[in-house]
Amino acid sequence: MSATNPIIFVHGIQGSWLKNQYPVDYQDEIYWTGILKKKFGKIHLSSIDQTVDHDIEKFIFPHQAITLAYESIVEELREEVTKHTYMFTYDWRKDNRHSAKKLEEFIKLVLTKAQTHAKQREEVGPTKVSLIGHSMGGLVIKWYVTQILKGQFKNKIDKIITIATPYYGSLKAVEAILPGARNFFGLEAKKAMRRASRTLPGVYQLLPTWPKAVVPKQPGKKLDIFKQSFWQKSLIKKLADEYGPKFFQGRLDDAKDFTDIIKKDYPANILKSFYCIYGNGSDTWKQVKVDAQNQNMFDFAKASVDQNGDGTVHKLSSRVKANG
Repeated sequence: MSATNPIIFVHGIQGSWLKNQYPVDYQDEIYWTGILKKKFGKIHLSSIDQTVDHDIEKFIFPHQAITLAYESIVEELREEVTKHTYMFTYDWRKDNRHSAKKLEEFIKLVLTKAQTHAKQREEVGPTKVSLIGHSMGGLVIKWYVTQILKGQFKNKIDKIITIATPYYGSLKAVEAILPGARNFFGLEAKKAMRRASRTLPGVYQLLPTWPKAVVPKQPGKKLDIFKQSFWQKSLIKKLADEYGPKFFQGRLDDAKDFTDIIKKDYPANILKSFYCIYGNGSDTWKQVKVDAQNQNMFDFAKASVDQNGDGTVHKLSSRVKANG
């Protein structure tokens, strides 16, 4: 990775603070820090338009990256590689396609800054950046380079590194949506969390797509996780009562549109500059069965588990053909 090119680190789901941009009392309007504050009841998105918040009096925006998770990584990159290392913070609740557009704007800002300072020193400034994505941040990067940059990749990007990125989703996303979920990507779940997660595109876009991730318990049955009829009956009814009969299927359709593209192989020209790091050695869900004879219950109690993952993302999802 060239030290002359800026590095931009893109965090994963839950990776940034969320705050109300126009609070009366600043301290009381930070809704998410990942540790001390997890106000799930405040971070719902609109059921009609998932680009805006549910509460009309609030404008919630990403604040800073969660320090405990990312500070040491960024500081080490600044010391060992280049001081021009930046954290891109985004609203992890929202559509990753939206976040990719924000990343494009941030990259332009970083390059303008670097080129301006180089000009002051009478030097030639960088024209490329290197991108590092953790978890869902890797999906934001992939959408940016394959769907926004496209043919301009060589002119804009030096290297790409993704760390534990769920290119084919995670069974944790299924768990987060289901009634009675006890876990939200590693955090203890509460009722308010489950209600919030069902409005977040960022969660739906992590639904698993690797072969046999979700299978029917009954032999000979077919199952499509992107059709609401294959989900638990109680969940379908609850979402229809709360948000309308078309809400759930609409979220699943949108997620399928995203995952159908994001799971495609990287183009060969990008693979030459791409490196993939994935976790291994932790108990990770590989497969869950759905019982059609019991209201389409997802049997996570008997889910298939192995150690080919990091506890959240299975190697079947995070490992892709790469350079090196």
